[in-house]
Amino acid sequence: MSDVPGSMSSDAGSLLLEAATRGWRLTDEELQQVLEHIARVGYDPDALEKARGKLAGLNWQGRTLRGRDMLPPAEAYYLRHVVAQREWPAGTTYEAYLDSIKDIIENPQSGVLISQFQGAWQLTIIGPSGAMQGPGGGDWIMVEYRLSTGHWITAFQPREGLRYLEMPERTQRVWLRRPH
Repeated sequence: MSDVPGSMSSDAGSLLLEAATRGWRLTDEELQQVLEHIARVGYDPDALEKARGKLAGLNWQGRTLRGRDMLPPAEAYYLRHVVAQREWPAGTTYEAYLDSIKDIIENPQSGVLISQFQGAWQLTIIGPSGAMQGPGGGDWIMVEYRLSTGHWITAFQPREGLRYLEMPERTQRVWLRRPH
């Protein structure tokens, strides 16, 4: 495993693709190494997203966001899912949001699914939201990690629960570990 955030060693990426396409079963140790890496890398720190939709008009870091403002993905998803949609409890800080994502990834009770979503290979980690469920949240926290970018692409609480994973845009689903 590479220790460079955002870069998955070719061995780990190959392991995940073998598990998805050839039914190769990862050992508990291999899966743990992959998940530890994913917990460390986070959202892409070099990417930017428009503060569109529900984010426009929110106050963030001393300014009122406009739809054309650009934000790092971690901030955009925090504002979208925690502040605007209230999926996490009121008062959840940016740091607590990121910590809750890492906790789900590292939790041995969380499920791990590899699949293609709209043609891109993704690893989905899903665990119970528990105390992190807000009034607009669901019973599960879902973290999506894209193999091609080596970063989280979203973390949210799907209102549909595990049914969210059955949508037709998601194909070639292989559970590496079912949620408990």
